[in-house]
Amino acid sequence: MSPYNLGKYRLRATRAVINLNILRDNLKAIKRYIGPTVSIALSIKANAYGHGAVAVAKTAEALGITTFGVSNTDEAVELRNAGIASRILLYSLPLPEEIPVLVNEGIECFVGDEKLIILFSSEARRQNTVSVLHLKVDTGMGRIGCSPENLPPLAEEVSKNKNLRLGGICTHFPASGSTDAYFTKKQIKIFNYWVGKVRDKGILPGVLHAANSDALLTVPESHMDMVRPGLLVYGYYPDGIADSVKKKVPVKPVMEFKTKVVFLKRVKAGTPISYGMIYKTKRETVITTLAAGYGDGYNRLLSNRGKVLIRGKLYPIVGRICMDQCMADLGPRSDVKLYDDAILFGRKGSGKAENPLDADDIARMTETIPYEVTLLITKRVPRVYIV
Repeated sequence: MSPYNLGKYRLRATRAVINLNILRDNLKAIKRYIGPTVSIALSIKANAYGHGAVAVAKTAEALGITTFGVSNTDEAVELRNAGIASRILLYSLPLPEEIPVLVNEGIECFVGDEKLIILFSSEARRQNTVSVLHLKVDTGMGRIGCSPENLPPLAEEVSKNKNLRLGGICTHFPASGSTDAYFTKKQIKIFNYWVGKVRDKGILPGVLHAANSDALLTVPESHMDMVRPGLLVYGYYPDGIADSVKKKVPVKPVMEFKTKVVFLKRVKAGTPISYGMIYKTKRETVITTLAAGYGDGYNRLLSNRGKVLIRGKLYPIVGRICMDQCMADLGPRSDVKLYDDAILFGRKGSGKAENPLDADDIARMTETIPYEVTLLITKRVPRVYIV
């Protein structure tokens, strides 16, 4: 057996540094913006967008956040096993065989059809308990959820069942305010109309919720009783958000993805670098090898595109990114030393040093979205928390 406690300290040059102080500041900024009467369901699906679901949930709980959203049963159980006692919403639809676990753990699930309601009712009766359900209405997303006209009968089905309770009614926006405020407001109008029909039957609808990060920022009437931010909490704005809005809700990136300089060598002009030899040095230069690759979540599309910040200066990533390593061209004269920190993306700041790239920059280079950049940082990369 190793004499070293590797479970406590994972020996890796590459790590994702998660600043929980910034996370707290972001949550406080959102809370100030939405006001005291609107609650937050914090989206921590996909390991909190790569930031670590348990650490994020515990930090948020300490700030008074009492609702969390996940995408599958495993994510919900992980939180319960870690001692998270707050309300957990399952945003996606479960398979029938998952329902006993969900009922037992008190997970509040989205449903959109009678069949799933019956399955939850049967299992809750078997466990002699009450299962809380949220009715999902498809007002324009074209994904899961009942048609608006089916909402009242489904609400009636839940409310008359002694083993079920209607915890809320919700919908989701495909466009939100930054790209199509008219369509979003039309969805809200449809949603409110059919929730009114539920109330007409004498049924309490529970918590009404719809707003993602985009709608939260751009369509105030979408806030309802509760909002469901994700990306915004982790320090990034959805596309198209005006600077005037950003000033009202100032957030900063929570994650910094960094590695180490593990090799330095001077090479001649015309030296090929990495697989496929897609890059050849244009002059005598110093090439550094960094201890991160696509196996860590550093996208292979960044080959000959990416940049890395070392000692306050940006250097180009050159050649194909390998599974475990990548290379950067430091130029003929460089003060970079072995084992220096190398920031692949992080938080933009100010001062004389050039700013590191953030996940928005990486997303533009790889033609994707910042969500994907942070959540694709793989499991083998340790998350190091600044508390």
